[in-house]
Amino acid sequence: MARMFRPAPLSLFILALCRSAFALGAATDWRDLESRIQYAWYTEDARDLAAVESKVTDQPETDALRDYYLTLTRLREAQVLADPAAVGRAAAGCISSADDVLAARPTDAEALALQALCMDLRSRISAVGVPFAAARSRSQMQRATKLAPQDPRVRLLAAQLAYGSARSTQERSVLLAPFQSAVDAFEQERQGLERVPSWGAPEAWQGLAQVYLDRGDAIAARAALEHALLLMPDFKSAHRLLNHILG
Repeated sequence: MARMFRPAPLSLFILALCRSAFALGAATDWRDLESRIQYAWYTEDARDLAAVESKVTDQPETDALRDYYLTLTRLREAQVLADPAAVGRAAAGCISSADDVLAARPTDAEALALQALCMDLRSRISAVGVPFAAARSRSQMQRATKLAPQDPRVRLLAAQLAYGSARSTQERSVLLAPFQSAVDAFEQERQGLERVPSWGAPEAWQGLAQVYLDRGDAIAARAALEHALLLMPDFKSAHRLLNHILG
């Protein structure tokens, strides 16, 4: 009878190392994908955002960050797209993917905050089918800030929601503290170890600049925009705001 081949212990060890190396090589580079999502948004490239969404969708469903980044990508699409129907679909998709995150991690403050902003965007397109969306959005954002009061992205999203909900320049002009708080939190985060997710600092500076401009302080607004553009030189929205100040 032929003897069954049994790998020697050393062979088994080498095989395990090879499998581990393959698994590490195949792991999703979320830092790179986050950079692509953000860059497409900063440059307002809807086509590239769609391509990145497809790439994120193709990642393993078991990956804990997949649905989080789908949520972020769809928020960015809703913010870039011009057609109201397309914006509504992107916002609805953002809400749905955030639901998937929250089904696994109900206290994920960033997912709650992202979903709250998407709820608000969708309600602005059409209140039909999403009754009390604005109130739910504010309530959910408040929950997110209670869960993670020091999280810079939660602070940023809360400030953006408040700014978008303001009904007048006067109401917007009093929102300096929330944006400054977000900027401070990002600056604090930069002092620590690199992490994922890490997006948000340029738009926090831009939001701060917008509030300064609402307050009539063009010099402070320009300084804040220079910070935003130092972090992201191709930030189109920041360039537009700076050109408005200089013009």
